[in-house]
Amino acid sequence: PFFCLGAGFPYGIIVDPTTSTRFVNELGNRYERSMAILKLGHPVVCITDAEGAKHSLQKDLNSLKPAVISHNTIQEVATKYGMDESTLTDTVKAYNTGVAAGKDAFGKPLRDDLGAIMQPPFYSVRLWPKVHHCMGGLHINSDAQVMHIDGKPIEGLYAAGEIAGGVHGGDRLGSCATLDCLAFGRIAG
Repeated sequence: PFFCLGAGFPYGIIVDPTTSTRFVNELGNRYERSMAILKLGHPVVCITDAEGAKHSLQKDLNSLKPAVISHNTIQEVATKYGMDESTLTDTVKAYNTGVAAGKDAFGKPLRDDLGAIMQPPFYSVRLWPKVHHCMGGLHINSDAQVMHIDGKPIEGLYAAGEIAGGVHGGDRLGSCATLDCLAFGRIAG
């Protein structure tokens, strides 16, 4: 996650290895990205270049091996993942054209410091969604009391953390799970 959140998503592209093309806004929320990948039914590949990799939240890229792989050319990326070299090259060129024009085909917000993907080495990582936070669970109120189906608190029953659902709605901000546990845990006593 350290590589993709800082470098891959904002400064790179996500590609379907079976078509060698983009299919999603890399800066869409977790739900949008995950659903797009799950709809494909197989892992995808995130690609960025040396300039984008400088923004990795984990600065020592060697420590991310073997998950994050370095390549000298985009063609090497294609070969590693069994992609069509010509199509992947065209995908990167189309993305770069959008960056230069200030408009992304998938609606990705373009950062002011975003450049074309062209500076070797190129970096890649396979991606597949995983469950690391439960969005469902018991309905609680602001006092951490578990609510009955009739909308009234169940006396003496409290919940905190991921067992308590609905705090974030259908999606969540990263790094909030621990805060939910601590805040509602303290309230519940």
